[in-house]
Amino acid sequence: MIIDAHYHLEERLETVDRLVDQMTRHGIDRVALMAVQVDPFRMNGFQEALAGVMRKALMGRGHGIGLAMYNTTVTRGGKFSLLGKLYSIYPTPDNRQVARVMREYPDKFYGWIFVNPRAADPIDEMDKWVGRRGWIGVKCHPFWNRHPVSMLDDTAAYCGEKGLPLLAHLGGTKGRGDYKLLPERHPKTNFIYPHAAVPHYRRSWDYIRKKDNVFVDLSGPYCDEPMRRAAVRELGAEKCIFGTDGPYGYSGPDGLYDHGAILQEIDRLPISDSNRERILAGNFKDLMRGRES
Repeated sequence: MIIDAHYHLEERLETVDRLVDQMTRHGIDRVALMAVQVDPFRMNGFQEALAGVMRKALMGRGHGIGLAMYNTTVTRGGKFSLLGKLYSIYPTPDNRQVARVMREYPDKFYGWIFVNPRAADPIDEMDKWVGRRGWIGVKCHPFWNRHPVSMLDDTAAYCGEKGLPLLAHLGGTKGRGDYKLLPERHPKTNFIYPHAAVPHYRRSWDYIRKKDNVFVDLSGPYCDEPMRRAAVRELGAEKCIFGTDGPYGYSGPDGLYDHGAILQEIDRLPISDSNRERILAGNFKDLMRGRES
């Protein structure tokens, strides 16, 4: 079985029909959707090369330089910046988009409930969807929504009570990037840090490896193949979850998202078939705790 645990429902870049076709083509059984959070964008070759420089800096001795590069991708006005080209970030992504697609394809998709404590009460938003078919976790973005992780305290407690994993994209400042605070306060809640725990990467991996309730996904383009290999090697397959971050990055020959690109990298990992299965589906299924229906 293959589950893509991290995909953005951005129909301006990839239609649902194409997504379903790609799932069939690449043997992807389920995709976990999250509501779109930003104006549509595609990265060009130069931007991808610069992202590679940032990744290398964040993984090595140039961590401070990498953090500076990372932090400048969100402006003080709260917009996403790609080399000065600005894209609006939506403070309240519409979870109804995901609900609609799950109703249309109940056997294809799961849903992440997107919350932003700066814009609306997360408890109210989670109460709208928890218990309905297909909703398997909660997504938040302290980095783009510019809030400290401490503002997610009630959200994390709620997730622990309901048995929902919390997928949190961390920022590069102390308040927005504290990867220890919530797992320590809420040991019954499972946390997933996307993109191999960007922007902390290896600096957080020793902590993550030792914490029973913290995991990473391997989605891109904040990751590349060497980083995925390093994450699996240093964290162990039991801590890593397959995701794509589609439809961003990894363009195919037709210029649209290539859902097989990261799968091919997972296939090339020097690990056992059983560990590969854990990454591709097993770990995520365990975190869903029977919410597949």
